[in-house]
Parts: sequence; structure tokens; C-alpha cells
Amino acid sequence: MEPTEATATTEIPRPPTGVGDGSQLLDWLRTMRDRHPVWRDDMTGAAHVFRYDDLLKVLSSPDVFSSDFSAIMPPPDPDAPNFTEGVLTMTDPPRHGKLRRLVSQAFTPRMVAQLEPKVEVLTRELFDTVAGERDFDLVSAVAYPLPVIVIAEMLGIPPADRELFRGWGEALLSTNYELPVGAVPDGTMPEQIAAQLKEMHAYLLGHVQDRRTTPRDDLISRLVTAEVDGDALTDGETVSFLNFLLLAGHLTTSLLMGNTLLSFADEPAQLKAVREDRELVPAALEEVLRHRPPVVFQARVTRQETELGGVTLPANVPVMCWQMSGNRDERHFPDPDRFDISRTPNTHLTFGHGIHFCIGTPLARLESRIVLNELLDRYRQVDVGTPVYYERSPEIFGVKSLPITVETA
Repeated sequence: MEPTEATATTEIPRPPTGVGDGSQLLDWLRTMRDRHPVWRDDMTGAAHVFRYDDLLKVLSSPDVFSSDFSAIMPPPDPDAPNFTEGVLTMTDPPRHGKLRRLVSQAFTPRMVAQLEPKVEVLTRELFDTVAGERDFDLVSAVAYPLPVIVIAEMLGIPPADRELFRGWGEALLSTNYELPVGAVPDGTMPEQIAAQLKEMHAYLLGHVQDRRTTPRDDLISRLVTAEVDGDALTDGETVSFLNFLLLAGHLTTSLLMGNTLLSFADEPAQLKAVREDRELVPAALEEVLRHRPPVVFQARVTRQETELGGVTLPANVPVMCWQMSGNRDERHFPDPDRFDISRTPNTHLTFGHGIHFCIGTPLARLESRIVLNELLDRYRQVDVGTPVYYERSPEIFGVKSLPITVETA
């Protein structure tokens, strides 16, 4: 590797400020994979990683590439609640292993599988609300409310409170709109956002404390009663997990549903194949996850000086792992820009890798599979309309609004 391809430079174009339909971002990622596979950004000091094999190395090495950013983060804003205590995605071994075992006692694959009949009923009910309509917004009608309702029911949260989560979720996402990718936040946030997050923290903490005194048959109760080697989750750790589940759990699935239709809009023949053979649905969704991943990147920080892709990285350097780039790496995926539901194997990095592989993956797959099947059952023709509005956060990719035109089967 030539030194100019490995070192920081102000001549390298910066990430596009708006993700939009992804075309500009994908062009930039392709350029970086080819010319600067590991890049130090002079502006932020962060390292950016673009190739699949390098990403796999980072995500597989928590001893070198840490998920705990406390060493480089400023003191937290005293006016904002702490949502990072014991968060799985921000914790290293050995504490991470115990936290994951505690959470896994409550949030099990078997529990998710048992949700299937309920999710099917909820999906039908949501589609019923737009029955007879030729034009509607898939996100507002189904893709946004379904995962929120499912998670709220899992947690035992009153149905009337579901709408609270939209405002809280948008507040959490908006905290990073203006920051350059890789920049370390200064620890402060706008007063209005801090107030909303305080409200969310108090709300979730109230439910956690209630379950400690009066357990019920719900996920919160199982979390507060879980034990591993005599250890249990604290109130703060439980609240942090609930916050993560509410935000990441519903948003990832919502984006995946919209991204599925966008992908099929580019390849109608493949939608026809899935319509005629529903056994293809799981593989099709995996290709959506690779081709249009709802998660754009993950962050790590170096624990020590290390070498990656010919670049020496000092300790305490933020490392931006561009999963969206790894999923399109020509060195790993043949014809990577083509949406191909027959792609085998499809070892995409959308849900991460190693010890931090996303714990909510089975739920996202279940909900998306049910929605796609219901859509195909109800409509013989589905066309994406305009305008399509995309989420603004640099960390996620997908639609905030997706108008569709349908013809009933």
C-alpha cells in the first residue's frame, strides 16, 4: 500500500453531509474502499475503515478495538439522563459477557418466536386501516407503528403511551445531526432535547421500579428478576437496555421494511420471483440488509496503538466501521451493487459481528418477513411513489416516508 493511501489528508473528500437516497454516499464509500481503505480524518482525528476484511478484524477484536468510549468522552451533561450505563453496545468484556447473559435470560429467541401469531394479527390490523385505499404511506401505516406496538406489548407498556416513543426517538437521533462523522460530542445537548430524554428516563425508570415490587408477565419483569452468578441488572442498566430496545429495535425494523420495497422497485423481476415462491422471503430480506442496510456504521475506539490496513493507529482513536461499505466490498461480494436475492453466501455485516452481534436480530427478521408476506398476499401490484423522504441521521439509512400505490389481489 502506498503511504498516500494510508495517511490522513485534507485533500480527501469528506463524507456527504446528507445520506438522502444513498447514491452520493455509496459513491464516496466506493472511492474510499479503492483509494483510502483506512483513513485518518484530520478534522476529527477519527479513523475510518471501509473494506470488509478490515471491518471484520475490528469487529472481532474487542481487546484492541473497544466499545467503551468513556476514556475519550467528556463528562456527561449533568442536565441529561445517563442512557449509557451498562449498554451492551458500549461495554467490553468481561462485563459485557455478564450483561449479555442477563439480558439473554429475558430476551430469548424462543420468546421472539412465540410472538409470531401476535405479530401476524397486528400486521393484518394495520393493513386493514388502509384497506380500500389505492395510495398510502407504508411507513406511517405499517412500518413505523408495528415494531413500536410489538415492543411496547413485550415490555408491558400501556398502549396509550406508544406515541410518546416517537418524540423521544426523534430527540435521541437529533443529537448527532450536526456533528461530523467521527467527531466526539462535547457532552452538552440542547435544553429541549435534554428535557425530553429526562422524561423518557423517568418514564422507563418508573416501570422498572414498579416491576421490582410487582412483577408481571412481561419483558421488564424478566429483566429485573434475571440473575447470573448472583449478579443482576441495576435499575440504570435495565433502563439503558429498554431505551436501546425501544430506539434501535423499532427503528431498524421500520427502516428495513421501507428499504425492502425500495430494493424491489429496482428489481421487479425479483419481486415477482418472491411473490411466486415465498420460501425466498428470508433470503430476500438478507439481501435487503446487505444492499440497503438500515445501519450505516458502528463506532469503536482503540485501546492501544495498533496497525490496521497498513496504518498505525494510536491509542484512544475513534474508529468508524462503515458496515454499509463492507456490504458493498467488491473483494468479498461479486457484483456488489446488484440487488440479488439468490446471493449465497450472504455474510453481510449489518447486524455486526462477534460479541456485539445485534441481540434483536431475530425480532427484526420476524417482523419484516410477516410484513412482506402480508403485502404480497393483499396486493398484486405495489409501486413506490413520490416524494420519498429519508431519515437525516448519518448513522442510519432508510425512509421516513414512503408513498406506495397498490392494486388489490
